[in-house]
Amino acid sequence: MPELEEFAEALIGQLSVELNEEKEIAGLADKISEDNNFTLKFEPIEQIAEKLLPELKQKASEFLGITVSDNIKLQFPGLKDFKLLKGKKVFCTDDVRNFVDELFNAVANKDLKKIAELIKQDTAKFLVYSTYAKMYISQISTTYGDYLDNTVYLNKFILSSYPQIIVYKQGEPYEPKFDSTNSGYLGALKMTILEELIHSTQENLQEINKK
Repeated sequence: MPELEEFAEALIGQLSVELNEEKEIAGLADKISEDNNFTLKFEPIEQIAEKLLPELKQKASEFLGITVSDNIKLQFPGLKDFKLLKGKKVFCTDDVRNFVDELFNAVANKDLKKIAELIKQDTAKFLVYSTYAKMYISQISTTYGDYLDNTVYLNKFILSSYPQIIVYKQGEPYEPKFDSTNSGYLGALKMTILEELIHSTQENLQEINKK
């Protein structure tokens, strides 16, 4: 399927800016971990987020005037899983669900052969849902969080590297930059969780508006 693989290459090529950004972030994270001069430690996002969640649920409830579900939990997917999550958020009929999941998985893995197989399997579906794949996956490196099915997802690939990379790019000495960077890090986590908690109430808001 050489001609179909050309279409697959074109799809991945349209994501080149995002893929290069991901590669740069991963490369910097590796470089920092190997640099013995960089000794700053930031609290992991899992620990911070779990501590923040109860308070932010309360704030979201007070702001909106409706209760945020007690059942909401946190998850911290890595890069590939966060891309697959985006596929789960694509609205489609049940008979198309598997195709969409396979497409997002193939794109997340840059699997040209699988993408070509999906094009051959159903070109019309590919043309429709590859648009969603491009739209969602092209924004992964600037997306901190998402919400689906009573779960707030935090983009661990980005957020776990965020403070270290900011400090590292500014150069030595690193220590004087810790407080301001940590403050920004905490602020980013708070705003992301709060935003996704607000998204979690959309169904309740729709029901209230119907009354």
